[in-house]
Amino acid sequence: EADLELAATSIVASAFGFSGQKCSACSRAVIVEDVYDQVLNRAVELTNELTQGDPTDPNNYMATVIDQSAYNKIMSYIEIGKKEGKLMTGGEGDDSKGYFIKPTIFADLDPEARIMKEEIFGPVVGFTKAKDFDHAIEIANNTEYGLTGAVITNNRKNIEKAREDFHVGNLYFNRGCTGAIVGYQPFGGFNMSGTDSKAGGPDYIQL
Repeated sequence: EADLELAATSIVASAFGFSGQKCSACSRAVIVEDVYDQVLNRAVELTNELTQGDPTDPNNYMATVIDQSAYNKIMSYIEIGKKEGKLMTGGEGDDSKGYFIKPTIFADLDPEARIMKEEIFGPVVGFTKAKDFDHAIEIANNTEYGLTGAVITNNRKNIEKAREDFHVGNLYFNRGCTGAIVGYQPFGGFNMSGTDSKAGGPDYIQL
């Protein structure tokens, strides 16, 4: 009931665009167990195709993280992730010339793992299994943050459930969790991510 290729491409684009250094980046992927392996393996394949290097070269998809402090923090979370889950790709960094961190995917994480609940703000995404769609929403809400989220499904019932129960400020369907045009579309979060929409065009009613 979902486009699995779309799910994988959306996760990779949302997690690793701008090297994961944006507030709306994807840091957690909650996948129902029936299709978990398919989505995970495809996301790993796509991630391994990403190019990284000089940001002025348009052939490079990713560049560096912003500074030494960010590099150190992200690499420390990667070490935590190696203990909490299964490293599928990435997990390496090089700060000898710039602050390069390879796009990193961890799999088979407990929903309570630190890298599933704390803000990393870098090119790291964790995968966890859900028993079904209801369980996936429960896991997704199990965080103190709530800025953006995305749901990949063709099931109308699941779409309506997510609209009611997924506690995020910006919710996307059948696309990645980044890309709102701030100034036109409402943008803001819940919980530690803010108090509803703070930006948006005049055609929207603010919460």
